[in-house]
Amino acid sequence: MRGERNGSTSRKLAYLAGPEVFLLPRSRAVELGERKKAICADAGFAAAFPLDGVPTGVTPTEIALDIFDICVRMMKAADFVIANMTPFRGVSMDVGTAVEIGYMHALGKPVFGYTNDPEPYRARVLAAGLVTPGEEDIEDFEFADNLMCEAAVLRSHGSVVRGAAPAADRLTSLENFERCVQQAAAHYE
Repeated sequence: MRGERNGSTSRKLAYLAGPEVFLLPRSRAVELGERKKAICADAGFAAAFPLDGVPTGVTPTEIALDIFDICVRMMKAADFVIANMTPFRGVSMDVGTAVEIGYMHALGKPVFGYTNDPEPYRARVLAAGLVTPGEEDIEDFEFADNLMCEAAVLRSHGSVVRGAAPAADRLTSLENFERCVQQAAAHYE
């Protein structure tokens, strides 16, 4: 599971994408990121969590652009991404995580995903009444999320780990994350 980076042997670096960065208080999000990095370390990977970078901007726009730049640098440096595709603020995954999946796929890097909601995307869309008459077959692929997100995972030789977690632990449960890390480890063996 060793990789070459900058001419020296080093561990593969995972970028950890997901909506848990929005957990409050911020210390809760940081602690979860540290737990995820420890799980990766146990599997032989180094890991970068979006909250590892500290924005230096002064205005809200400058801070936002700093965060974007930090995350892009982390993704460019990473060998692959592990993305939390659990629905967030609606029936679909966090839109920022979707961008990160697409960005990593465009860089030609492996994408691994997991979700703590085992329901197919289509079932969630239908249950929420988000279709108009005649569109009932939209997204009828049995995917965990929108086809563009899951296809990016599948086309990069990754997979989406699905499993249930209690509603209160939906963003913080690490059981499916651990299964996803093991799939990434198997990919690199």
